[in-house]
Amino acid sequence: MERVSLEAKRRDGTGTSKVRKLRLQGLVPAVVYGRGREPVPVAVDGKSLRASLHTHAGLNVLIDLSIADGSRSTETVMVREVQRGMFRREIIHVDFHTIDLTETLEAHVRLVFTGQAKGVVDDGGVLEIHLREVVVECLPAQIPESIEIDISALGVGDSLHASDIKMPAEVTMVTSAEEAIATVVMPKEIEEVAPAAAAVPEAAAEAAAPEAAAPAEGKPAEKAGEPEKPEKPERPEKKEKG
Repeated sequence: MERVSLEAKRRDGTGTSKVRKLRLQGLVPAVVYGRGREPVPVAVDGKSLRASLHTHAGLNVLIDLSIADGSRSTETVMVREVQRGMFRREIIHVDFHTIDLTETLEAHVRLVFTGQAKGVVDDGGVLEIHLREVVVECLPAQIPESIEIDISALGVGDSLHASDIKMPAEVTMVTSAEEAIATVVMPKEIEEVAPAAAAVPEAAAEAAAPEAAAPAEGKPAEKAGEPEKPEKPERPEKKEKG
């Protein structure tokens, strides 16, 4: 497990305006929590914090946090929570939690899949990943950076479960043993309806419909139930005056 050092200074107040001033100075507001103690508001350098978290251990890195508050004290902490900005995704707040190196704790460890599943290569199956991390319990210094899983033997219909993962002797799996990790399945086929088959119901509907009488050429068809209009009498011809 990787271990880094980080400096922090105690800050007074937690108001919005004071927090904004810290961020303008390149500092990230943070709080240090611990069992049986009051939370301590601090500020850490943003660049140094990002470097501490960009290790192979990720958020599981052990941090020796040196806090300047008149006197200097150093505590071993781990990151409990990171808050990021909505748009730029920059770190805007961090919660640290003090730990005892002699006591076990729970941690999330990422899974790394190696090899190519036999069912994918030979039979055209699809690999479905259900979990990308598991929860383990161990001493802080024994937290694995990652856990490798070889999926080469997975055939179509095969699954890997948490119980199939080989854990180091000093690490205990907390994730349920029955939890599915990965599965190889056949791709779903989309059935297409043939155009000829689709035309059959349409043709049958046309055959079942009664034939309508075609209107006389040059005349519009008369509406059903509409009475015939009587023909207008012809006007008598006017006689010319001699």
